[in-house]
Amino acid sequence: MFKSALPHIQMLFFTFIIAMTFPVGKQLMLEVPPMIATWLRYIIAALLFVVILAFNRRLNLPTGKSLIRYTLVCLPSLAYFAAMFSALTQTSAFSTSALYTAVPLMTALLVVLIHRKIGKLIHWIALVVGFSASLFLVMQQSGNNLDFEWNNGYSLFMLGCIGMAANPLIIKACYRQENFMVFTGWSLIAASIILSICLAPQIIEFNWLQVSSNAWYACLYLAIFATAISFFLFQKASVNIAPQQVSAYVFLIPVFVLITGGNEVDVNWLYTFIALLLLSAAMYLLMRKQ
Repeated sequence: MFKSALPHIQMLFFTFIIAMTFPVGKQLMLEVPPMIATWLRYIIAALLFVVILAFNRRLNLPTGKSLIRYTLVCLPSLAYFAAMFSALTQTSAFSTSALYTAVPLMTALLVVLIHRKIGKLIHWIALVVGFSASLFLVMQQSGNNLDFEWNNGYSLFMLGCIGMAANPLIIKACYRQENFMVFTGWSLIAASIILSICLAPQIIEFNWLQVSSNAWYACLYLAIFATAISFFLFQKASVNIAPQQVSAYVFLIPVFVLITGGNEVDVNWLYTFIALLLLSAAMYLLMRKQ
């Protein structure tokens, strides 16, 4: 029984780790510019994988063609994190976490456009209901009326979500059955090289002495937990449970942010309760055996 439940436990931990990237990222934006934060996240994660690959004697230079594949793989997530950090300077952690639930729906739409696979109607209903409920969470305020103003931060974040939605499709197209640690490690290295070249003037000019210890802890969390550990949990779980069940856990992300946010998340609990009921219904539709 525990063996069958283990993948779901792993997905719960994965979802919690991803949920915490929003408030942690929001705090980091108070001290570090978005693109510098993106560079830090990737450079620390890449160095971590270099150590892991070297320890396992897998740190070998890839061929030119392989390096191109790794570069293509890194671009969607790179675009997402740059958009996320930039958006967090204009939006709340709770709102952006709720909008992230659009990713499974976007991925499903991309599959239709690219592979002409429509899938099951019940899954589409669940994805639409889940995202609609999360959007409702974003729109509601602590007042009696729904009073919400869409700003450029939300638009930027949604563009980033398109990149994250395309990520599994690009990974599938570029993966050549090599060791997944190698595949992920060199994708992170490629992203770090791109960012280092593009941001060299900003990296040199930035006043690193002003960065507090809390900001460095945030960087380490994003690089280690939101990259290495979440990668391990996701890979272990996703091979043992259905894709729609993996999607279902995404709807828990704003719930975790809501629970851990305390007084910093100001919501109307009546609207929130309705939204949580809809999220529960969407998760049930995706989780149940077909």
